[in-house]
Amino acid sequence: MYQTENREIKALEAALAENDAFRVKTALEELYPAQILEHWPKLSAEHRRVVLTLLSPPDAAEVFSHLEEAEQAELLEALPPWRVKEILEELSLDDLADTINAVEEENSPEAAQALLRQLDPETRAEVEELTEYAEDQAGGIMTPEYIAVRDDMRVEEVFRFLRREAPDAEQIYVIYVVDAEEHLQGVLTLRDLIVADPKTKVAEIMNPDVIYVRDDTDQEEVARLMADYNFTVLPVVDEEKKLVGIVTIDDVVDIIEEEATEDIYRLGAVESPELVYSQSSVWELWSARVRWLVILVITGSITSSILQGFESVLAAVTALAFYVPVLVGTGGNTGNQSSTLIVRALATRDVELRDWWRVLRKELGVGFLLGLTLAALLSIKVLLDGEAQLLAVVGLSLGLVVLIANIAGAMLPILLRRLRLDPALISNPLIATITDITGLMIYLSVARWLLGLGI
Repeated sequence: MYQTENREIKALEAALAENDAFRVKTALEELYPAQILEHWPKLSAEHRRVVLTLLSPPDAAEVFSHLEEAEQAELLEALPPWRVKEILEELSLDDLADTINAVEEENSPEAAQALLRQLDPETRAEVEELTEYAEDQAGGIMTPEYIAVRDDMRVEEVFRFLRREAPDAEQIYVIYVVDAEEHLQGVLTLRDLIVADPKTKVAEIMNPDVIYVRDDTDQEEVARLMADYNFTVLPVVDEEKKLVGIVTIDDVVDIIEEEATEDIYRLGAVESPELVYSQSSVWELWSARVRWLVILVITGSITSSILQGFESVLAAVTALAFYVPVLVGTGGNTGNQSSTLIVRALATRDVELRDWWRVLRKELGVGFLLGLTLAALLSIKVLLDGEAQLLAVVGLSLGLVVLIANIAGAMLPILLRRLRLDPALISNPLIATITDITGLMIYLSVARWLLGLGI
C-alpha cells in the first residue's frame, strides 16, 4: 500500500512540475483525499490551486473542508468561480458555515455575502442560521442535515420517508423522533426499524430516554459526552427542546484534536492554539512564543535578586552554589509532572473541583515520598563530593522543594478552574519559574539556619 501510494504521489509531483493538466487529473483520480491532505504541506501555493481545480467536486470539497480557515479564504479568492460554486455545493452545511465565517474573518463581510449569494435560498437560510452560533458551541459544530420522524408515523411510512430524504442527510443510522412542534421525543436506530413490524407506530419502538445537548453547550463538553457514551451522533436542541441539529463523530474528532493541541501549546507557553508549524512564518512563530518568554524572563529575574539577598551566605560557603541547579531543576520537573497530571485529570473529569482536598492529601503523600527518595539520592552525591557539612542542608532543602513544588503543581490548575479559567494556562515554564524562586528561597534560608550564618 505504501509503495503504491508513494508511486502515485511521485506521478502527481511530476505532472505538476511539467504543468500537464491531463496527467495531474489522472494522478489525482488514483489518490484518496486523505492521501492528498497528507502531502498537502509539500505543495506550493500554485500547485494547491491546480489540485483543487482538477479534483472531482466531491474530493475537492473533502480536501477543502480539512484546510485551515485562512487558507480556505485565500483559495476561494484564487480558484475559478465555477470551481468555487462546485465546492460550496458539495460542502456539508456545518463545513459551509465554517467556511463563510472564515471568509468573513480573513477577507471581509462583503466577500462572505458574495459567497452566500451563490447558494440557493434554502441553503443560504440554513447557513446564516448556523453562522450565528459561536464556533466553540454545539450550535457552531452541528449540522441540520439529520433525519427526524413524527412519533405517530408507522414503520412502513418511515421507510418511504427515508428513501426520499436519505441522500441529503449526514447519516441515517440514528433517527430522531419529534412531535408536531419539533420537540425531541425519542430516538431509534435503523436496526429498530428493520426488525419491527411495518404497521408498528414509531412511538412504540423508540427509546424516550435521549441524551442530548443544548445549542449553547461548549464543544469540549459535547466531545466529552460523546466519548463517555460512545456515541457517533448526538442531538442538539434549543431552549424549548426543539431539535435543531446533530453533532457527528467526525466533528468531535476534530474538536478533540483542537482542544488537545491548544492544551499542549499552553502547557509549553505558546500562545497560538491554531498555529500550524509547517505553514507559519518566522514572524508568526516568534509572536506566538515571545510574550510568555518575556514574562518568564521578568519573573525569572527575581531569582537573581534572591541570590543577591543571600550573597553573604553564598560567600561564606561557596559549595552551596554547586547544588543550586539540581535543586531548582528537580523542583521544576516535579511541579511540571503534578500539574500535567491534574490538568489532564480535570479535562477528563477524573477530578472535579470538589475533590481538591482529596488531591491535596494525595499529593502531600506523593510529594513526601518523592522528596525523601530524591533527597537520599542527592545526599550520596554530597558525600562523594566531600561536602559532608552540607548534607543536612541539601537533603532537607531538596525534600522541602519537591514537596512544595508537587503541591503547587497540583493545586494551581484546580485554582484556575475555580476561577473559571483554563487549567492549561499553568504552563510548564511558568511552574518551573515559580519553583525556581521558591526553591532558592527554601535552600538558602535552610542553609542560613542550619549553618548558623546569621540573619
